[in-house]
Amino acid sequence: MRSVRFTEKFVTFLFDLFAVNVAFFTAYWIRFSSGIFHFDNVPVSFTYVEPSLILSFGWIVLFFFTGLYRDWNKESRLDEFFVVARTVFIGIFLLFLVTGAPQIMEFLESGDIRRFLTPTKFATIITYGCCMLFFAAANRFVMHTLIGTLFSKGIAVSKVLIVGANESGEKLVRDIHSFPKLGYRVAGFIDDDGNRKGGSCAELPVFGTYSDIPAIVQKERIRGLIIGHVSGSANEITRILNYCGDLRVNVYLVPSLMDVISGHQKTHQIFGVPLMVLLQDHMPGWEAQVKRIIDIFVSFLVLVLGFPVWFAVGALIKFTSPGDVIFKQERVGRNGKNYTMYKFRSMYEDAEKRSGPQWATENDPRITPMGRFIRKTRLDEIPQFFNVLKGEMSLVGPRPERPFFVEQLKQEIPWYVRRIKMKPGITGWAQVKHKYDASIEDVKQKVLYDLYYFENMSLSLDLKILVRTVLVVLTGKGAH
Repeated sequence: MRSVRFTEKFVTFLFDLFAVNVAFFTAYWIRFSSGIFHFDNVPVSFTYVEPSLILSFGWIVLFFFTGLYRDWNKESRLDEFFVVARTVFIGIFLLFLVTGAPQIMEFLESGDIRRFLTPTKFATIITYGCCMLFFAAANRFVMHTLIGTLFSKGIAVSKVLIVGANESGEKLVRDIHSFPKLGYRVAGFIDDDGNRKGGSCAELPVFGTYSDIPAIVQKERIRGLIIGHVSGSANEITRILNYCGDLRVNVYLVPSLMDVISGHQKTHQIFGVPLMVLLQDHMPGWEAQVKRIIDIFVSFLVLVLGFPVWFAVGALIKFTSPGDVIFKQERVGRNGKNYTMYKFRSMYEDAEKRSGPQWATENDPRITPMGRFIRKTRLDEIPQFFNVLKGEMSLVGPRPERPFFVEQLKQEIPWYVRRIKMKPGITGWAQVKHKYDASIEDVKQKVLYDLYYFENMSLSLDLKILVRTVLVVLTGKGAH
């Protein structure tokens, strides 16, 4: 299914590329060759191919950052049009500033707006902006019409499960089936009473109970779960979510009147019905893209520019204690996917061979003298920039935990599943607000900070965390 969504986005990218170039040459023809404007006709020349390529690159990048390549199928076409219109307005404004830079200086010096905004320039910008808006919006309307037609024929649809084989679940089935062009099909039900059957939807199977969710999602290739009015108990909903923490599925909840009034979760129009999205990313799409670019750029600079220092640190580790320089350990990443995390070794070789997994203490005898220094200065974290480049981690996020402890913490800490839904980071809000983990109580305290970060994710908060992390490294003091 991921390959289907990738293909859809790639085709949208190609359509956008086509629309941007058609808009450019159409605007050029209207402006100079149509006779609408009273200017000398100028034939289309190959000299205009180069600016069209530059503009194409600029528009695609802008579309990317404004979220036009996210999944728009389940959202309103009108909402998408407004985003397209806003993007085109921003792009035209930036183009206006870039192409008018010399005139801007003249305007500031003379105060004569006619030198800055000539009729020729104004007509050209407006014509190009109108063409861009028309073709960009029409392109996406055609794309969604074609995709909707394929979905209505059952091609490349996503399967969803409804949690709760009851009257509310039956109504959800009817509502979803009323909107086949959204590309979703109900595969069946999940209910804690595995023998329950849905009256008018009896042809759909009840696959099992809550504990069966992970196996069913994998076997049936489920892309979404919708929690109906199975219970008014927050504990029961939490129990359901605990089974979804390691899964790449979207989780929705049918809101009650009190949910809507309290405003704890934003309600969206999805599948043609109002639903609340649980465990969703709170960072806007364009900020998430910028965050990833910053991750790659900063990680590359740190690893390349600091290579002589990291080489020296590695040599000191090797000379002061026997064993490998780089310590490798399995950690739990986003959506419960395990990966290998790298660090400079700060403990003696095979430190946990006899004791088993445990948290480090303040005067941990397993830590080498050199290890104490690199831990205090956070230099032991440097190899994790490789994990950031690979996309397994981010600069900012909750610290990754070992599978052994994750299973324990999921049982002891409510909503720990939210922590697993985030990409782990080299540093995070919990790291600049609390000390190293020495016990499960420390971890519980840090989870509170991580959940705060989950609810308030933004580039500004990331910047604040990075600045505070630098201060911790420079001062050599732990965070408080």
